Amino acid sequence: MFLKPVFIIALSLALSHGTLTSSTVTAENPVIYKKGYVDGRYGQIHYHSAQPANSASDKPPVVLFHQNPKSAEEYRPLLEVLGQDRLALAFDTPGYGESDRPGYPPSMTDLSGAMEDALVAMGYGDGGLGPVDVFGFHTGVYIASELAITRPDLVRRIVISGIAYRDEKTRADILANLPTDKGLPEDGTFIMNRWYLIVINRAEGVSLERAAKIFLEDIHSLDKSWFAYNAVWTYAPEERLPLIKQPILVLQPHEMLLGETRKARNELMPNADLIELPDITHNVFDTGAKEIGSSMTTWLDSPQ
Repeated sequence: MFLKPVFIIALSLALSHGTLTSSTVTAENPVIYKKGYVDGRYGQIHYHSAQPANSASDKPPVVLFHQNPKSAEEYRPLLEVLGQDRLALAFDTPGYGESDRPGYPPSMTDLSGAMEDALVAMGYGDGGLGPVDVFGFHTGVYIASELAITRPDLVRRIVISGIAYRDEKTRADILANLPTDKGLPEDGTFIMNRWYLIVINRAEGVSLERAAKIFLEDIHSLDKSWFAYNAVWTYAPEERLPLIKQPILVLQPHEMLLGETRKARNELMPNADLIELPDITHNVFDTGAKEIGSSMTTWLDSPQ
């Protein structure tokens, strides 16, 4: 009884979603919103972009990396804010959203390398269009961080939010319990569980249609949703994050990783700037896009 309407909604959204390639968003400073693909080491990488509709911007682009198992669709409200005065891009991580999946569980170096591929293919870096600014949320924190460490010519400044900072033993325990050997259940419980988490449990003010679109993107990873979790929990932030040389902003809503983020900033990046957003707690990019975007652009535009 429950599955039938869920599948009908998912199918209808899929059919309409695939036809949307660009739109102009009505705003005080309107933006052009587009979607496209660029080649990477695992196949095509899907991206969303937003930029000013009425004039070109001379500000560095800002590139967003999402949490898993979601996709760049989660960033749409934030892209529409950031894109009012600069080019803003958000990539689907390989294996999530509409990006092609690796044939094996990738490491965090692999994932950041795929993002490197995408940016180089788009012309960024030394000898091209120059560096970009990056933002990472949850899984995206480590993708952005590793990219900043390994390709400093590609990254000018870095903003991170929601650092999954656990000790080595805890990471090992989580890894041991990843559902690496489980296929898709035929009874549809996979769909039901994700629908409940994303749609039924959405924050006040998030529409059913908006939550359903995020749900649709979320389930693209199917039974390989653990791939990016494997990359997260095999990554050693205590070794890698102190290697970041670029200016860092820790921009933190009061969401589930608040305590871990504070700890990581204090222990690993004590010189990083810190801005907390206590009024944003759930569905942070739907409920807090304007505040997050304003804080981010003010910091990115400030002298360092």
